[in-house]
Amino acid sequence: MADIYDPVETTPWEEVLAEHERLLPEQMDYLVEQSDYYRRRFEEYDVDPTDVSSLEEFREVPFMVKQDERDSQANQTPAKPLGDHQVAPKSALNRIISSSGTTGKPTYFGLTTRDRRDWNEVQKRAFYTLGVRPEDTVLFGAGQTMITGGTPYFESLTKLGANVVPAGGESTERLLSVGLDVHADVMWTTTSHIRYLTERAEEVCGVSPADLPMFKVIGGGGPGIGEPEIRNEFYEAWDASLVREGMGLGDVIGSMWAECDQEDGMHFHAQGHAHVELIDPDTGEAKPFEEGNEGELVYTHLRREATPLVRFRSGDYARVTGTDCPCGRTSPKIQAVGRADDMLIYKGMNVFPSAIRDVIADIDGVAPRLRVIVPDADKVHFEDPIEIEFAAKPGTGRSETELIEEVIDEVRAQLKVRVDPTVVGEDDLPPGEYKTDLVEVRDDE
Repeated sequence: MADIYDPVETTPWEEVLAEHERLLPEQMDYLVEQSDYYRRRFEEYDVDPTDVSSLEEFREVPFMVKQDERDSQANQTPAKPLGDHQVAPKSALNRIISSSGTTGKPTYFGLTTRDRRDWNEVQKRAFYTLGVRPEDTVLFGAGQTMITGGTPYFESLTKLGANVVPAGGESTERLLSVGLDVHADVMWTTTSHIRYLTERAEEVCGVSPADLPMFKVIGGGGPGIGEPEIRNEFYEAWDASLVREGMGLGDVIGSMWAECDQEDGMHFHAQGHAHVELIDPDTGEAKPFEEGNEGELVYTHLRREATPLVRFRSGDYARVTGTDCPCGRTSPKIQAVGRADDMLIYKGMNVFPSAIRDVIADIDGVAPRLRVIVPDADKVHFEDPIEIEFAAKPGTGRSETELIEEVIDEVRAQLKVRVDPTVVGEDDLPPGEYKTDLVEVRDDE
């Protein structure tokens, strides 16, 4: 019998899609009845929501993008603090959370009481799949309580029954000492933060990660754990029993994708709450969730009251790793490849910085660290080799020339892309404490 949290996880995927097709017209009716913003939007794009009765017809509805949210929130009012696309009245809001704001003014998302219950339902499914059990003590390392991976996560973990220790935002020494003191079972934070802690633990608290009590290591907030080299590094460093990653989107639902015990891709867990599509990011054409397919993830809320979205382009580029699984779950499995807006184009070939990192991580003597150097933020197309910096593992015994030549050869062989590598010290490519940016704009002129 499948070890699952909710029976919907093993419902045949065709039945899940049929339920989404049933729910979608109800959500569209809600938008038309309650929202001036969506009425205007549908009129502008000549869309009659009453004609949308199937998922195939739904693909004719235009996409929404992040800029639509930003534009909406440029007109915040006391009645609509979340912008024009806020549908539920302010009095019905039960929580406001935000993006991190690392690239500018943050965007805000709202939840009504029902929305909040729905988030908890989806996230409990995902967190159980990730390996958290009610008897676990979770050392929660995320630092900002207002972001999606803050308060909403540890609320859902608590409702799952786990003993959550919200120690994020403290110094590394304080965080790890808390883990020691309370004998935590689970280390939960971003993938970049896990790497940061892996490298700093012994230095700051005199205890190696393997000697810490946490034996379940769970990360997210960016691709990485799906790469075998990185996963194996964490397994070894933490003497872990499991190393898994999850993913979500604050605009939609905080955690919707989660790895099961197969650890070969993240299952979708928002059945009945959000519909997901895979599209070609260049053409917008739909792509089936079939093993090996790649594309951008697009989401539509099916029950959201506060700040619902319709065909929202997430910017997350993913690869489908499977459509069935020994664990019994029936939803597609994906591996996050990178952000669609981080994608570079080398002589017509799409390439993600994270993909380059994953290739070089398998090379003997190369640390799984990378920085792609671009001359300006708008530079996307490359005819000349793409400049990168990578780090050699200490004590590798291989010369810089050997490493550079193999990096060039392997990236070209696997990705059909030429790179111009430079070897730098590991300290020159430190992991970010919470998230690591793989691209640096560097105008040397």
